[in-house]
Amino acid sequence: MANLNDHMGRPIVAVTGIGVVTSLGVGKADNWAALTAGKSGIHPITRFPVDHLNTRISGMVDFLPSSSKGASLLTYDLAEIAAQEAVAEAGLNSGDFGGPLFLASPPVELDWSERFSLYNSDKDDIGAERLLRVARGLKELDVFETTQFGSIADRLADRFG
Repeated sequence: MANLNDHMGRPIVAVTGIGVVTSLGVGKADNWAALTAGKSGIHPITRFPVDHLNTRISGMVDFLPSSSKGASLLTYDLAEIAAQEAVAEAGLNSGDFGGPLFLASPPVELDWSERFSLYNSDKDDIGAERLLRVARGLKELDVFETTQFGSIADRLADRFG
């Protein structure tokens, strides 16, 4: 017989909800409506300059308030919105699971403003050498905290308890 309790005796629970945010909209209902209507989420890139890029279209989410405030904030908002929908669909109280929360989340890359800052810095070095030199000179943890793999998961765990 399968053990239905964790190592602390709590029941093991699987969340049976799903949440989604795409370039078509927020939530399963909006996305399904757009898909079945034949709508495309592909449109011109608006979040960053495309002057020197071959590709000028994408399926980016650019309609949220955080869409223009950097990759780390946008990624957190995408994860939080999807998690809220999944938890609500599962019929759980989003404030207290009564146990540990497991969340899989992607790493976050440097925001474009930080990339341009690195690019526009003293150009004596090239490529990776410049990146490392500039990174060594940073005195604050802001970039580190917002780009680490577990940062978003940690913030969501704090949010959902």
